[in-house]
Amino acid sequence: MRLATFAVLVLAGASSAVAQTNQQPTISLTIFGGYTAGHDLWTVDSQPLQVIGSNPAQYDILRLSQSIAPSIIVGASATYFPSPHLGLHAELSYMGLPVDGGCTGPTVYRADSDNKNQQTCDDIQAKASDGGAIALFTGATVRAAARGSVSPYARLNVGFVSQSRSTIEMSGGFVAASGFGVREVVSDPRPRRAKILLGAALGFTRPISPGYQFRWEVRDLIVPLNRLTGPATPGAGAIIGPTASRLYHHFSLLLGLDVVLEKKRGRRY
Repeated sequence: MRLATFAVLVLAGASSAVAQTNQQPTISLTIFGGYTAGHDLWTVDSQPLQVIGSNPAQYDILRLSQSIAPSIIVGASATYFPSPHLGLHAELSYMGLPVDGGCTGPTVYRADSDNKNQQTCDDIQAKASDGGAIALFTGATVRAAARGSVSPYARLNVGFVSQSRSTIEMSGGFVAASGFGVREVVSDPRPRRAKILLGAALGFTRPISPGYQFRWEVRDLIVPLNRLTGPATPGAGAIIGPTASRLYHHFSLLLGLDVVLEKKRGRRY
């Protein structure tokens, strides 16, 4: 009799556990970090750089390039689901986009007692990538298996990116008898710009404890960046060249922690 009673209780408990569904997050805050891949921006093979003090003017021909270096991405976002499968999100993040310049000079530079052109080019080549971009965007999230142990989702994003560093300007330093100097090889009248951002993402969330979720996401953020399309020539006190804007894809892999602020309790069937 006791054995039969125990079996009934065990089966009732198991049935109750199966019938109980997981909780459904409706509002969550996410802190995340990850990695963004880099890419080439532009290359100009024949950029003239005047030898300072030469008369008549003499030039060294340089090969210049700019690229976006790989970098980390960190940020925070908030997501609200008014329905089980469709939600809205907003994000503020540092998305990287540091600019890395390259310079290759001629085999033999023209005569200059201080080798200023060579020093300038070598300094550009040796500099570490710098600058970055802050992204602010919003969008829609569509998720499946809202109460599941793994909930896949897809996102569409639209917003703005603020760049702290020009993707056109290039300058390098040199040491001369009169002291240290910095020479601008290519100028950019508007080094800082705000750009429209578009993007998409795929990922999943997984509960790890009451009130917390693990998040994995791969995303593509599309941003228009300015590029030099030909050699720059002196003009209006600056070395200005032809430029154009082009859309670039920026792929990132993110890991995050969700703090669930509001959720719908699981139901019994």
